[in-house]
This record gives sequence, C-alpha cells and structure tokens, in this order.
Amino acid sequence: MIKISKTQSFLYSIFSGLLLSIGWPTNGDPIYLFVAFVPLLYLEEFLNKKSYFYILFFSFTSFLIWNSISTWWLHYAKRSDGSFAIEAYLIPVTINSIMMSVVFTTYSFFKKNTDLPKLGYIFLICFWILFEKMHLEWELSWPWLNLGNGFSNRIEWIQWYEYTGVLGGTIWIWIVNIGIINSIIEYKQNNNLISLYRNLFINISIIFCMIFISNIIYFNCKKIKNDKCIETLILQPNIDSYNQKYKLSNKELIIKFKKLMNIDFLKKSMLIVAPETSFPGNENKTITNNLKKNEIISNFINYFKIKSPYTTFIVGLELLTIYNNKNKSETSKPFLKKNNLWIDVFNSVVQIRSTDKNLLYHHKSKLVPAVESFPYKKILYPIIGNILLNFGGGVIELGKQNNSFVFNNYDSKINIAPIICYESVFGEYVSKFFKKNANIMVVITNDGWWGNSQGCKQHLYYARLRAIENRKYIARSANTGISCFIDYTGNIISKIDYGKEGILKNKIYSNSKKTFYTKHGDFLYRICFLIIINIILYNLYEVFFKKLF
Repeated sequence: MIKISKTQSFLYSIFSGLLLSIGWPTNGDPIYLFVAFVPLLYLEEFLNKKSYFYILFFSFTSFLIWNSISTWWLHYAKRSDGSFAIEAYLIPVTINSIMMSVVFTTYSFFKKNTDLPKLGYIFLICFWILFEKMHLEWELSWPWLNLGNGFSNRIEWIQWYEYTGVLGGTIWIWIVNIGIINSIIEYKQNNNLISLYRNLFINISIIFCMIFISNIIYFNCKKIKNDKCIETLILQPNIDSYNQKYKLSNKELIIKFKKLMNIDFLKKSMLIVAPETSFPGNENKTITNNLKKNEIISNFINYFKIKSPYTTFIVGLELLTIYNNKNKSETSKPFLKKNNLWIDVFNSVVQIRSTDKNLLYHHKSKLVPAVESFPYKKILYPIIGNILLNFGGGVIELGKQNNSFVFNNYDSKINIAPIICYESVFGEYVSKFFKKNANIMVVITNDGWWGNSQGCKQHLYYARLRAIENRKYIARSANTGISCFIDYTGNIISKIDYGKEGILKNKIYSNSKKTFYTKHGDFLYRICFLIIINIILYNLYEVFFKKLF
C-alpha cells in the first residue's frame, strides 16, 4: 500500500488550491478545473487510514488558497466611516473554506468506512451538490464559488446549461477529476500503462464530448424564434460608490440621468435602464404607499410625458414601506413610536411610464449577507452585535420580497424580469421570473464597491449563465463596471468598461421559449438528495442488518 508523508500531503493540498485558482474566471482557464481536485483526492487516498484531522487540515489549505485568490477583491470593501473592512474579506473566505473542507472530510469518512470505496465518489459528488444548493438557499448564501460558475468565461462549452443549470457543470468537473484519480490509483496498483492511457483517454473524451454537444446546441440556438424586439438604452452614470453616491442631491442626480438620455433616442418608445439604487434616498424618502407623488418619480413622469409618452424607464431606488403595529414585518424598525408605526427599507427597482395609472416595483429578494441582511439574527446578534452590517458602506438591515414579480409592458407586449445585483448569481431564483412568462431580463447593479477588480468582472460573467439557462436576452445596467447587452447564448454584444460614464443602445429580442431548466430549476440536487439517502440506507443495512442475521 502506497503512503504519502504529511509534507507531501501539504504540497498536494497547495497544488490543488493553485489549480482551482488559475482555473477560475475571469482570467483563469477552466481546463485546470478538470484536474484541480486530483492532488487533493490523491492525498486523501494514500494518507494514513482514518487520519481525518489531517484530511480536514489539508483540504482546508486547498480551499483557503482557492477562496483567498479567487475572491481577493473582497478586501476592497469599506466600512461606513471609509476605513477598509478587512473582515469583509477574511470572514467569508475562512467560513467558506471551512465548510468545503468539512464536506470533503465527511466524504473521506464515509469512503473509508464503507465496503464499497468507489461508492464514496458518488457520495462526494452528491454531497457537494447539496452543499452548493445550500449556498443558494440559506441566509449565509455565498454561491460565488459554486463550481459550475467556473465556465462562465467559456460559454461555448456549456450551452447545455439550458438543461442542467450550473449544477451540471459542478458534476462535470467532479466526474472528470474522479475518473483521472481512479486511473492513477489503478496504475499504482497494477502498473499497467495501457490501462492508464485508456482510462485517461476516456476522461478526456468526456470533456470533449460535452463541449461537442454544447456546440451543437449553440448552432441550434440560432433557430430560436424571436417574438418581438425593443429599442433599449442602458445608462452607466459612473458615480463613485463611497465618495459621491450618498452625497449628490436628488436634483443633481436627476440632471445627470437626463443628460445621459439623448433626446434623439426619446423620439420613439423604447426601454431605458438605469442602475441599482440610482437614487439612494439621500433626501426625501420614496414611500411605496404613494409613489407618483415622489419628487423623483413625478419629475421623470412629466419628462417622459413630453419627450416620449410610451417609453419605459426602469431604475433602481431605495423604497420605504410604512406599517402599523399589526402588519409590521420581521425586518421593520420603529418609525413613530407614538403612532405605533414601523418602517421597512428596500433595495428596489421601479418601472416608470407616463401612461400607467399604477407604477410597478420589485424589492430585492436575494440580499447580500452582512451587507444588506443580518443572517440568523436571533442567534448571532446577542453574540456579535452589529458588526456584520458594517460592510459595504452601510449599517442597515433591508427588507425583502419573497416572491418574483414580472414587469408587464402592455404596449410592446414584452414582459421583463427585473433582477437586482446579487440576485443574478442565483439560477433557479431567476428562472422563476420566466416561469411567470417574462421574456427578457434586466439586471441593475452597482459594482463600484470593490473597485476595478475581478469582482465586477465575475459578477458580469455569472449573468451570462442566466442568459444560457433561460435563453433570454439581458440588458445590464451598472452604476459603474460593466454595463452591457448579452444575447441568449451568453455572448456579450456590446459593453461599457469599468470607470467610464456612458450609454449603450441596442435592440433586444424577446422570446417565449421555456427551457428545461426554466421549467424544472435545480432538479439535479433533488436526484442527488435521493441518491445520498439510498447510499446511507444501504450502508446502515450492511452494518446492522447483516450483522444481526
């Protein structure tokens, strides 16, 4: 039996972490992801049996390197007083690395305590999928490094995401890595070079087979029937998130946005998209109870009534809702104690049309943990206080909307999925808008919090995955970096780079196609859950039932 030393194990763990890092978008090449886990799997196989503490430590080393390098841009976050919030980098990187290493160590424990070790590999794939799904659903959600996101800079490889979603990419990566490590283990045991080459060829074929299938789907996508098109204008105001955003007056902001809207573009009806929290509520607050009377909204209604009555303006606003004591929400705060009034603050998107009697709005549902929400507040608040809400320039807990809401544009007969910033990372969440017959997507965001780093680029690239999964066009407006148009194959048609003020004009096409993923979402995690249950039941049967009888 081959054994490796702890020094060798440490080097293998470092190697895995580096391979994962250089395989990650946007500058990385995802080809490395197909071999990134091989060193880690190798040390797990040949490390002294049942050395679970060392497996936990070495896997943590791998995942810490990966998390630290791939999300290095988190260290740009600042506190509300302007100082750098290094904990905004250290806390998510450390916690995520620990959770990944726990998943890997659990797999190792299972594999070394079952009569069928290769069943452990199936357990690993399924357990990892459940971990990634948890990151998409729980209050500490951080799906940024879900493995399937790693192909977002190679969209020509993953057009089949319209069936599987991102979780399909995760399974692809694990299957190839496990196939390669099995080939190496067999070679170490029997020294059969022909068998090694055959097995490696099979695994390389799996990679190219999926890429080939993807290209077939890509060419067939050209046959998608477009229903309608709408002239669209994207605005990128390039307002500094820390030094300008909360200091400019509403009047100054209104003037700035009107200057970006070229008069020639407004002569006919069109869609205009402005970024997340374009108007962050610096002065008079925007109350949902009577939106049309708000000075910002009424100003734009009157503006479009003159310039282009049928133009649709989608813009990010900070909205407030006032409740009485009976109707208050979990996130509401006291407003007027004498009158028993409570208030919720929302990160919202509003559709403004001068011809509409009622304005449509949608509140952000997927809030950024520790920036916009206090995860598991009842448990954590007594221990750590408000430290979690001191990142990203604000210390307020936002309310959220629990259901998806589609913007209906009755004149153009185009239904819009309004996606706000972080929401664009959540595949199944976005697909729910298209189940409700949305046929284009608008993403509004503010990526200025982390500077001109990999953060804003990764965020953009993840949006491309939503276009593929649902086969929908995207108009993406960022306060700064990076506004763009994306077609339904995930290709970026045109863009404005980070740090530049400007506009983009293009036609975007709607279609009524509902992909398999749109209809069924993250169905793969359900299959994986059932497989895990059956594996556990089988092992319980092997351990207890057979011993008894």
